[in-house]
Amino acid sequence: MTDEDWVQLGHDISHNDYLDDLNLYGGLDDRKTALFFQGLTRSNTLKRINLINNGIGVSGIQSMIPFLSNSNLVSLCVEGFLNDIKPEGFSLLFQALHNRPIERLHCNACSLESIEIDSNIIPRYLKVLSLAGSYIDAEGCREVAKLLQKKDPTLISLHLNGNKIDDEGVSVLVSALQNNTSLKKLDLSQNNDITSKGGGLLLKLVNDISSIKATMQSNHTLQTIVLPELDVDYRIYIYDALRFNVDYYPRRPGPLKVKGAQLHSEQRAVMCRLQGVEQSNAALYKHVDPFILPEVLSLVGRIHGQGELFVALLSSIAGIISTVNREKYLEEQKAFHEAKLKAINADLAAIRNAKSETATLENDQQSRKRLRQN
Repeated sequence: MTDEDWVQLGHDISHNDYLDDLNLYGGLDDRKTALFFQGLTRSNTLKRINLINNGIGVSGIQSMIPFLSNSNLVSLCVEGFLNDIKPEGFSLLFQALHNRPIERLHCNACSLESIEIDSNIIPRYLKVLSLAGSYIDAEGCREVAKLLQKKDPTLISLHLNGNKIDDEGVSVLVSALQNNTSLKKLDLSQNNDITSKGGGLLLKLVNDISSIKATMQSNHTLQTIVLPELDVDYRIYIYDALRFNVDYYPRRPGPLKVKGAQLHSEQRAVMCRLQGVEQSNAALYKHVDPFILPEVLSLVGRIHGQGELFVALLSSIAGIISTVNREKYLEEQKAFHEAKLKAINADLAAIRNAKSETATLENDQQSRKRLRQN
């Protein structure tokens, strides 16, 4: 195609009233991209553009900005190892799409050594962001975290597979996701620098075993985490927690996680080991209100069987004794205060009787005095 052909193609698409998907695979470089978008200045119908395995760099992205800034796109895909948009190009895309209805942005394998995200120009309706096959590390994760921590987050799917993320990067993402209620899918596969430490952090994110309160406050929104290569125990327990999130969304599955993990000694022991938490069943039951402890023990027996009930009884014996002793103490206190109240009431009655008798005597004396005077 000649230069004029590229301009004419863009012009024809601008005036097309039916095209909603545009796919250009290979053949584009910065010059051809500039020519094409010289012709493509507007479109009322285009919703999705895929520019895959081209040779688009920063200048190519710059030539797209006038169109993108006024487009109605909901999906833009600029990916492939031949594309080299760099962090500058990514920032230009974010800025251009800030006030547009874009929901999906794919910039996979585009030589992103790092990214910078301005919290003030985050696309308002962005639901899916894919930065796979790049060089995103812990610093990049700190930028991505801005999407997860912003007020009223919209992102539901984040793809960071095939990057340079390590345990530090996982820690950054976990911290950002602690209170996030939008993200449902996180892809961290093929990040080979993530170790068991990172696996423990991800497990703690979705089912924190350190206390019953921590379990209740775990992330209950995430439904899918595509994991890197981790020991099978991490994978099993992470997926088990995610299953609760899936099965009971949008309800809060926290109580079910407590029943399944906190109240089962073997499961709890494994999860404590994986999360680096000191395992102590006695410490667990120590924080259970003594007055509801019998109900909790009954629940353990019904859900996990007699063996677990026996373990729970041994672990909570101090609490049971405390319950009995407290009940006896309260009964004694009640009897003591009832006796004291009875004595107080008797004293009050005596005082009132004495006052009544004094008043009667005074009245009699006054009556006799008046009689003598008459």
